[in-house]
Amino acid sequence: MKSNLKFFLRGLAIATAALVACSGAGAQQKQVKVMTFGSTWERVLKPLAPAFKQETGIEIVPVIENSSAEGLSKLQASRSSPGVDVWFTGEAIAMRAATDTGLFLPLPVDKIPNLGKLIPGAHSDMFVAFWYFPTGIVYRPDLVPGGKVTSWNDIFQPAFKKAIALPAPTVYPGRTILIASLLNGGSIDNVKPGIEFLGKMRDQVAMFHSSDTNARRALARGEIMAMIGSPSAVKELADQKIPVAMVSPKPTPLIFEGMMMVNNGNAEAAATFINRALAADWQKHMTDVYNLGPVNKDVKPADALVNVLPKPGDAVTFDEAKINQHLGEWTEEFNKAIAN
Repeated sequence: MKSNLKFFLRGLAIATAALVACSGAGAQQKQVKVMTFGSTWERVLKPLAPAFKQETGIEIVPVIENSSAEGLSKLQASRSSPGVDVWFTGEAIAMRAATDTGLFLPLPVDKIPNLGKLIPGAHSDMFVAFWYFPTGIVYRPDLVPGGKVTSWNDIFQPAFKKAIALPAPTVYPGRTILIASLLNGGSIDNVKPGIEFLGKMRDQVAMFHSSDTNARRALARGEIMAMIGSPSAVKELADQKIPVAMVSPKPTPLIFEGMMMVNNGNAEAAATFINRALAADWQKHMTDVYNLGPVNKDVKPADALVNVLPKPGDAVTFDEAKINQHLGEWTEEFNKAIAN
């Protein structure tokens, strides 16, 4: 009798342990870990997270990155256990990441029906945009001379010395170099004039920043007068009652940023999140609170965004494959130029 009881209790213990393990695995599948930018989490995704969990049973767990380049480096360094299911990135870096088929997954079209509702060019086999935006000049009209900025040339005048912030090449990949190149007779195939110009202007620049958040904070505190940035910076500062304006002069790059699926063993939850992010109500929330362009064609851009979009003919796009191919060497030459 004692022997039978002993075996029964041992079997019960094993069964209980197995049940607990299965329960834990199931609970794990009820999370989706999203690597994204801090301001995107706080302003866009965090407010939507409770309703998403109630609707799907899936908790959104944020993993914060400062830039797409930093995010990719972290994911590749931990590829055996990335700990991330959905990764937010720019289109250029997404093209580079897409070649890493062991780390990133193709989008399961049958699980993401909202892909059929997007504007042309908003997704590929492994990347889907969440928004688009112009990269222009965000400035403080209460601080800049004359209260207004109208062109790229304005911010490189002596009156702006040590009062502007420009993105490092890894932020908005290569756009600072490309804008400077186009302004100085260069092109995507000849960025030398742009890099030389930025080297000459290094004393004009308060910071070549690796995080938009840092530049926005400096602008909010009045430590700088202007920055290269996106309409989301305008929205964030305006919500803080800080005087702010934006101009998108020629040439203004247009940029797509969005999501990729990481091979982290949680593809179903990742697809559920991405599909929900592309729905009209999430897209409307995003454009209203973040002031970036919706990729769902049924959603109109926020009024504040319409007011800062570049004029016809002033916007430019670039060959993302060329940016990926040359960004490393551009960055190296840029670093040399601003160090001299």
